[in-house]
Amino acid sequence: MEEITIEKEVPQEQEELIINQEIKNHLLAYCKWGMFFGILAYVGAAFMFILSFLYLLLDTLTSALELYWGSYVNIISFIVFFACSILYFIGGRLIIQSSNYTKFGITQNNQTEVEKGTKKLASLMKFMGIATIVGICLYIIFIIIMVIVGISTAIQSF
Repeated sequence: MEEITIEKEVPQEQEELIINQEIKNHLLAYCKWGMFFGILAYVGAAFMFILSFLYLLLDTLTSALELYWGSYVNIISFIVFFACSILYFIGGRLIIQSSNYTKFGITQNNQTEVEKGTKKLASLMKFMGIATIVGICLYIIFIIIMVIVGISTAIQSF
């Protein structure tokens, strides 16, 4: 009896990625908008950085908040705005780096630079995902604290 063997064809992994002109145009449009949003993030980070020091130095900005949060409200406001400015700066830096690498790679037909650009874009998406999850958790914690404070204030007023 004759033995029959059936071999499955395994598709070979394609080594080269073909980027046509339409894909290049889309990537270059991403680079332009990425630079725009990166610059906006830098401006936002600068405003938050300046505002964090204003909260630390000027007591009149936080005098109304001291009734509820105590005398440490200046330091708390400084820490919150300073942390937000750092987060904005990191996001802006990642998107500008991604845009620069991708634009250089597309204009010079350099695969390595496009790869660096997409790697920075992936890092930006990971960073934004983690920041979003942390932000949602902080919102939930803040809402719970506000509900507890509101209930305790309502109970004390009766």
